[in-house]
Amino acid sequence: MMDKKKKNYLLGVAHGVFYFASNGFVDYTTVLPTFLKYLVNSNSLIGFVAAIARGGSIFFQLLSAFWLQGKKKKPYLVFSLWVRFLSWVMIAASSFVLLPSHPIIELVVFIVFISLFSFAGGIATIPFYDIISHNIPSQLLGRFWAMRQFIGGILAVGSGYAVKLILNNYGFPKGYQLLFVLAALGFGFTSLSLGLMDEGFEEQKQNRSFVAFLGDALSLLKNNPRFRGLVFSEFLSHSIFMCLPFVAIYTSSKLGMPTSKIGYFVSIQMVGSIASNLFWGYFADKKGARFIIITTNMLALLVPLFSLIFKNPVLFLAVFFVMGAYMHGTFIGYTNYLLKIAPSQQRPTYVSIRGTFNALSYFLPALGGYIADGFSFEVLFIVTLSFSFAALIVSLRLK
Repeated sequence: MMDKKKKNYLLGVAHGVFYFASNGFVDYTTVLPTFLKYLVNSNSLIGFVAAIARGGSIFFQLLSAFWLQGKKKKPYLVFSLWVRFLSWVMIAASSFVLLPSHPIIELVVFIVFISLFSFAGGIATIPFYDIISHNIPSQLLGRFWAMRQFIGGILAVGSGYAVKLILNNYGFPKGYQLLFVLAALGFGFTSLSLGLMDEGFEEQKQNRSFVAFLGDALSLLKNNPRFRGLVFSEFLSHSIFMCLPFVAIYTSSKLGMPTSKIGYFVSIQMVGSIASNLFWGYFADKKGARFIIITTNMLALLVPLFSLIFKNPVLFLAVFFVMGAYMHGTFIGYTNYLLKIAPSQQRPTYVSIRGTFNALSYFLPALGGYIADGFSFEVLFIVTLSFSFAALIVSLRLK
C-alpha cells in the first residue's frame, strides 16, 4: 500500500495539474475576455466580470476563517469543490441552450455561475491551505508548488493548442461551448483529487464573536510588520491584473490579431509558466520566498512596458510568456512567505486577511476597463506600469 504522505503529496500535485489544465481552456486573460466581447461590447463590463472571476472568492474568506475555527474543515472543502464543478457544468449547458440567439441572457447566466464558482473558492481557500500545510513539509513547499505548475503547465500548453484548433475550426459560439465542456470535466477531476487528500487537525484559537475575530485580524496587521509588508507588497504587485484581461483584446481590436489565434497566447503563457517553474521551485527552497517575490515583481514591469512598445501581434507572445512566469512565480513567492511567518494556530486568520486585502487588487480589472473605455489602452498600460514599479520598491523592503 502506498505511504500516506506520498499519497497526499501526489493527490496535491494532481489537484494542481488538473486545475491548471482546466484553466487553460477558459483562461481569464485570453479566452473569457474574447468570449465576453461577443456578448457585450463594453470593456468596463468585461473588466467587471474578470474581477468577479478572479476576486469573488475574497468575499467569503474572512467569514469562512471565522466559521471554521476549531472545526473539521474537509467537509466544507468538498462541498465548495463540487459547487465549483457544477458551476462550470451550468455555464456549459446554458451556452448550448442560449447561444447564439440570446447573448444578453447568456451574459447574465454566465455572471451568476462564474460568481458562484468564485465565491465557493473563498470557502475552499481556508481548508485548502490547512490541508496543504498539514501534508507537505515546509522544506518541500517550493518543489511541491513548482511540480503542480510544471506538469499542469505542460497540459495547459496542450489546452492552449486545443483552444486554437477549436476556435479556428468552430468559432463562436460552438468553439466556446466545447471549451466550457472540457473545462467542466477538468474541474471535476480537480475536485476529486483534492477531496481525496487526508485532513490533519491542529488546535486553533476560537473567538467568541466575529467582532472579536476582526479585532484579532486588525491586531495582527498592526503588530506584525512582516505580515503588514506582505499584504501591502502583494496588493501593489497584483495591480498588473488591471491590464491583463485587455492585452488579448488590444491585440485583436487594435492590432488586427484574429480571435481564432488566441490559443497561441494561452500556450505561450503556459510555456512561460513551465520554463520559469524550473527556476521558481529551485530558488524558492534555496534562496527563500523574498527572492522569488522581488524577481516576479521585476517581471511584472515588463508586461505593461512591452504592451506599450510592441505594435506587431506576434511580439505579444513575449508578453504572454512573461505573464505566465509572473503569475505562477508570485503565487509561490507570496504563499511560501505567508506560510513561513504565520503560526499554525492563527494560519486561517492570516490567510483570510491576506485574501481580503487582495480583494481590492482583484477588482482592478474593472478599473482597467473604465480606463480603456474612457481614455485608451495605452493609458491603461502606463497606469499599470506605475503601480508595478511601486510594487517592486515595496518588495525590496521585505525582511
